Amino acid sequence: MSSALSSPIRPLRSRLGCKTCKIRRVKCGEEKPNCVRCTSTGRKCEYEGTISGTFSSTPCTTSIQDHPLSLLPNTVWRERRAFAYYFQQASVSLGGGLDVHFWRSIVPQVCRSEPGVWDAIIALSDLFESPGQDPRSPSPKHRDALSWYSRSVSAVRQRIQRGDIDIFAGLITCILFISIEAIQGNEQEALQLYGQGVHLIRTLRAQIACGVVSATKASLLEDAIVPIFVRLGVVALTIAHLPVSGLLLDDDPVLVQEFVSLKSAREAIALLSTEIQLFERTCIEYRHESHSSHLHPELMGRQMVLSGRLKDWHTAFTVLIEGLHAKGVLSQQQIGTGALLLTYYEMSFVILATCISSSHMVYDAYTANFQNIVEQSSIAINALARSDGTQPPFTFEMNAGFPLWFTCLRCREPKIRRMALALFRRGPQAQGFYNSAGAAALGESVMMLEEALAARANQGKAESLRQESTNSAVENKAYNLDHNSDVAKADSSSLPVSQDSELAVFVPEEARLGPIGIFRSQDGFPPGTKEEDVAKWNQRRNQTFLRFSRNEYDQTSDTWRVFHDYVPIDN
Repeated sequence: MSSALSSPIRPLRSRLGCKTCKIRRVKCGEEKPNCVRCTSTGRKCEYEGTISGTFSSTPCTTSIQDHPLSLLPNTVWRERRAFAYYFQQASVSLGGGLDVHFWRSIVPQVCRSEPGVWDAIIALSDLFESPGQDPRSPSPKHRDALSWYSRSVSAVRQRIQRGDIDIFAGLITCILFISIEAIQGNEQEALQLYGQGVHLIRTLRAQIACGVVSATKASLLEDAIVPIFVRLGVVALTIAHLPVSGLLLDDDPVLVQEFVSLKSAREAIALLSTEIQLFERTCIEYRHESHSSHLHPELMGRQMVLSGRLKDWHTAFTVLIEGLHAKGVLSQQQIGTGALLLTYYEMSFVILATCISSSHMVYDAYTANFQNIVEQSSIAINALARSDGTQPPFTFEMNAGFPLWFTCLRCREPKIRRMALALFRRGPQAQGFYNSAGAAALGESVMMLEEALAARANQGKAESLRQESTNSAVENKAYNLDHNSDVAKADSSSLPVSQDSELAVFVPEEARLGPIGIFRSQDGFPPGTKEEDVAKWNQRRNQTFLRFSRNEYDQTSDTWRVFHDYVPIDN
């Protein structure tokens, strides 16, 4: 360390930057196709080699077919048919009704000049039309989709290597690639692409600030592309630590007075919901680091500001809906969209009201809000159905899945909880980044584990716990799988998931699971795991674990403490 500190300070140099910055021995921002440093000083900007850390370098999860697509019969006809299906069917479901212009106008326009975008569109179309294919024995349509996707990835890489790809075309291709990975169930690849898309957005914003991007493209970025990434981030923030905060501008938020459309109301609640989720995470981190159940006055002030903005949103939304009713009967799409936005409002309201408390019992005061989420979600899901009554296989947009999943985790009223889970399973097979079946199984595991723990506590296994204590403390316990612990002993299999809640029990504080996450043994165990547990579970490299925290009462110190645990769950 001392030698490093004593070494002379040299100018920052870029390994991946443009030729001009390398020659000048200055730090390059690596913006494409022209870096900000060269553009702002009027210098010629040139690149060489591949770009690392962009979506073009993300490995395609599909393999190029043994036979080139161009050698197969009727190739042109199949491509045109795939594009027609995208335009007439897939684009409507992908955009959720409010973004038809983006998916049916902007995206097709770009594909005229970008072959990679064309290939991505027809690949997504075939996957959308025939989802759920077994990759070990793909159908001809699925093989077409994989070939087109590989061809798209190859085309985009070549354009970026030459340095002549339009960055807006790159962002649109990134959105299409996220969709392709997500509909195949490749969650991690989709999340990685999302992070790289955020990087491209920030690069574009830097170029806009320097005046090198036209006002038309700047408007397209902020009005169409950034909102898509924000809405995707709303869905994924709970489980994945996405860089969505990098999309939020530092400008003071404009006070909401009125909405001119359901779309403007949606963009506002998406941004606000994102801020509220980030605020909740900040509160959790503060309690963890400060070992205190009381929040800093600055955080309490921030909560009041967010509460005021959420109230203003609801007032403006109510006025909008009343105005739409006054113009005539609402369409099924308008009814569904209005119901959907209310589910995000109710979810945000509950998060904001409860995040200042370290107790999970506080959620019981918002049962009516959870009930409204379920009721409004039912309306939204019915509106999303296609003409034959089925749900689309994939939706890229905000949908009722996330508020329903939130209800499965945070609401402990058994009937509402089970209704939320049942509705969640009615939705599209893939929502945003996630496979719905996997998310539903995770929500069910949490519910069953909580109720199993509650059954043990209510049978007298935890009679010494004193819920009336007002003292609290936070303690980090090593993650472990102690087979003598309450968690390991809980037999959740004895509590089936059904609409009949007679078997369900009251879930006390010590049985309620806090922030959750999942990990696989092949990715490494959390710090503090016992060696015998690592040795045992490493034999099953694909074993998935549920990681969570819960409050336990310590009689000795008369305090509640936060303990962390993990348990294996079915893959």
